[in-house]
Amino acid sequence: MIIKSIEFNENPLVSVVIPSYNRANSVSQTIESILHQKCNFDYEIIIGDDLSMDNARVVLLDFQQKYPDQIKLIFHEQNIGLGANWATCLKYCRGKYLANCDNDDYWHNPNKLQLQVDFMESHPEYGVCHTDYRHHNRDSGQIKEVVVSNSILDIPLNKAIFTGKFKCSNATMMYRKELIDTYIHLDDYINYQFTLQDWNTWIILSHYTEFYCLPVSTATIGIDNESITRPGTYEKIEHRFKKEKECYEYICTLFPQDLPFEEKEYDKYVISILLNQAYKKREFKKAKEFGKKSDHTSIKVFCSRYKILFRIYVLLKQIRN
Repeated sequence: MIIKSIEFNENPLVSVVIPSYNRANSVSQTIESILHQKCNFDYEIIIGDDLSMDNARVVLLDFQQKYPDQIKLIFHEQNIGLGANWATCLKYCRGKYLANCDNDDYWHNPNKLQLQVDFMESHPEYGVCHTDYRHHNRDSGQIKEVVVSNSILDIPLNKAIFTGKFKCSNATMMYRKELIDTYIHLDDYINYQFTLQDWNTWIILSHYTEFYCLPVSTATIGIDNESITRPGTYEKIEHRFKKEKECYEYICTLFPQDLPFEEKEYDKYVISILLNQAYKKREFKKAKEFGKKSDHTSIKVFCSRYKILFRIYVLLKQIRN
């Protein structure tokens, strides 16, 4: 179901996409931070709600009624996943440029869009522009700045993204829509119901255009104990990475010469994530279970074999933090 008013602006320069699922307690901050942008151009906000189970849709409807010229809502009647939700939203975007902000993040810099549009307009050789950002731990209240504009990569950008060595944030990204239209097969994201929308998009675009990072902090990334990208249980972690494995294989199929599909390495990576979760939860039996499945020779794997060493490792980690 698509909800928009007759006052809705159909000719924006920028389209801002918010994939939404639950987060009724934080999505207001997300939307308000976008509405508070200081720009000399028009922009639209496209919000796709993936069948939220809390009060999020009521919050979204309230914003749409208050800002009928800027906000368009897409309400899915079944849960389709983050990547598919994002891709569906993009099909309704009309801007020359695209920006993202997930519903647990917000833009603390009111000049974000203007700064990025000014850069993109004067530098047509760049297809993607991102910025520095900060982390906000919503449990502790701690905010930490993350500077990426001075980062130097020693490997090609596509491989840096692929291996997680490219430090950036989805909430800071701005794309030229023509590149998305040309190189990103949105129907694949929807049909496969990808749980990812950023990592895969960055890898694809890195093969065809240049990325630039503005040396200014613009977005704040909300960090909770549990979220879509930080599932709290072992079952949820395994389910998440099972779905992401499909996306991983999809990307490798697109660029087999540069990014070979290594299933065993991926499975090892998942085991390491599960082992880390066992340490985080201080659950020795689970740590021992995943340690046995790992062929690494790290101290963490070794300590997972013996309860006393496991407890010492956990204690030392706690003291260091």
